[in-house]
Amino acid sequence: MSVIDFNQVVNELVSGVESLAKSSLKDYEKEAMADGKELIDNTKTDLQQWTKELETGSMNREDVVYLLQEDEDLGKMTALKQAGLAQVHIDEFRNSIINLVVTTITGLIKI
Repeated sequence: MSVIDFNQVVNELVSGVESLAKSSLKDYEKEAMADGKELIDNTKTDLQQWTKELETGSMNREDVVYLLQEDEDLGKMTALKQAGLAQVHIDEFRNSIINLVVTTITGLIKI
């Protein structure tokens, strides 16, 4: 079993969120980065636990996707809502973050 540097994972996720914000929500980039970083920060403990469980095989990729989709913090996106971004675009950004998280974590574990 490999040892995963979770600080590196968080840094990769934050960098990925910044890239997503720049590429998909140019007019709302600042708000998207704020919401994305807040989301990563608020779910850091859960993400660390889920990563360990993925690594040991007690969870699979689909479990993590489900848990992320059900996470209340992912639904908030307060800055984007306050900026007036349409809910459909917020949902697309949210789904992109879920894909980013799952791909980053599973890529490190080689699932």
